[in-house]
Amino acid sequence: MHYLVSEDVTYEKVWLELQALAWNHPDLRERLAHVNAEWRAVLTDAFREPHRELGIELPLDALVSLVMTFNIGMEVERLGGIETGHEELLDWIDGWLSNSRR
Repeated sequence: MHYLVSEDVTYEKVWLELQALAWNHPDLRERLAHVNAEWRAVLTDAFREPHRELGIELPLDALVSLVMTFNIGMEVERLGGIETGHEELLDWIDGWLSNSRR
């Protein structure tokens, strides 16, 4: 999650601009869906074990969707100059994860 709070938002901006282009270009939309599916698979694999270890009741696919949409929200707000509560939210999540592993 470090990239969400880093100073370099170039990747985030380009990725969102490509998504916006795909809304009106079916050929780009198909490629975007493919890349999104690959990223979703990476996150699903990465979250599988922690999901089990932490006993998270939310289904794994739903958890991955939540994380993906959470990231998009953070990215969009940051690109608009809005950062209110972001650091506190990420700190809370880190604390929750640390406490859940004990």
